[in-house]
Amino acid sequence: MTDLFEASMTAAERVDGFLKRSGPKAAFLALLAAVLLIYAFAPGPYEPEMPCPTDNTSSIGLAPPLWWIGGAPRTPVLSSMGLDPNSRIRYDVLLGVSDEDMRVVGTTSGGRGKENLHLNITTPLEPGTVYRWQVVAENGLKKRSESEVWTFSTRALPEIERFEVDRSVVDLGESVTLSWSVINAREAEIGPGVGEVPLKGEVSLAPQDNVTFTLTVRNFAGMERASVDVAVSQHLVIDSMAGGWSTREDGKGSHVQDIRSVAGVEENATRISYDLILGGWVGITKTLSRRGGSGSLNLAGTDGLSFFCRGSESANALEIWLRDANGTIYGRFWGGGAISQDWTGLEAGYEEFGCIEVEGTGCKDATLDIGNVTAVYFIVADRESQEFGSSGWIAIDDLEAFHRQDGEAEG
Repeated sequence: MTDLFEASMTAAERVDGFLKRSGPKAAFLALLAAVLLIYAFAPGPYEPEMPCPTDNTSSIGLAPPLWWIGGAPRTPVLSSMGLDPNSRIRYDVLLGVSDEDMRVVGTTSGGRGKENLHLNITTPLEPGTVYRWQVVAENGLKKRSESEVWTFSTRALPEIERFEVDRSVVDLGESVTLSWSVINAREAEIGPGVGEVPLKGEVSLAPQDNVTFTLTVRNFAGMERASVDVAVSQHLVIDSMAGGWSTREDGKGSHVQDIRSVAGVEENATRISYDLILGGWVGITKTLSRRGGSGSLNLAGTDGLSFFCRGSESANALEIWLRDANGTIYGRFWGGGAISQDWTGLEAGYEEFGCIEVEGTGCKDATLDIGNVTAVYFIVADRESQEFGSSGWIAIDDLEAFHRQDGEAEG
């Protein structure tokens, strides 16, 4: 109302001579007539038009600038008198997701003549949402013009269609396969330990500990995440020792008299009875493979082997051997007294294994490939050094590969 008051006062001053010659009633009527004339002849603002973004635009950012063309016609007579109410136009921008929800989100101003105007949205909008917006222009005499109601939609967040793991529980050293598919994303990454990935694909990993894999995807609208958990058994069960083992002899006269399944620590174990010549040996062996029955066993990521054993009172030595896909055989030796009559747990880190000369397998430049183990052997060797050799029995149970936790001392 300030502009209206100022315009009224100016009009009153310009008819000052008339006012001085008239009484109060005539002065009031003159003032009222001036106000009515100003209001009658002053045009209102132009209807705001040509919006940007244009009507029904989709996938725009979450803090867009809103543009339009506004202004108001110039009235020369009133302008020359300093009474033009269109010298300053106020623009209110309304925004909402529905007609009932539209609220003023900002105000700007302009002058006479058509001009480009804009308002920056400072509070981020919701992604994937259709908005309605309108501009209302108002001049100094409160004359208003409203634009049409325009619409636009914001860019949607990226969508994770699928993020899966083929197994949620694995033995240490076994691999899992992560697979995923993402749409409407600019980039994707998987952590921990994978990094940036394409928007669709799969990858195989052998986690060392319980882990939560997280897929993070981004676009200009924001970020989405999905996670899968994998539990890792710290002891990889290589064999329960319930059966399926074959015998092995030195070919010099030592014999396995009997091999059978017996009660073990929890379930069944494998037991052999043997006769050894002086310095001879016998044992049992089994070919190993990945779960599923093909290929070699991957022990990478484990630190050694553990098992339970018990036997007769003989002082014979016990050995465990590993053979890889290259034919290299490495073994670990326990001297007399290691075989107790009670179930006893033994373990050996891979750093304790050494190359063994067995049936032409040389040790020159040999290295055991822990990632491709094809067979394991348990060997009993004569260490009593009696003239006629020695006899006895031994039972083996629960062959596993173990992983030392960080900071855990070696056994």
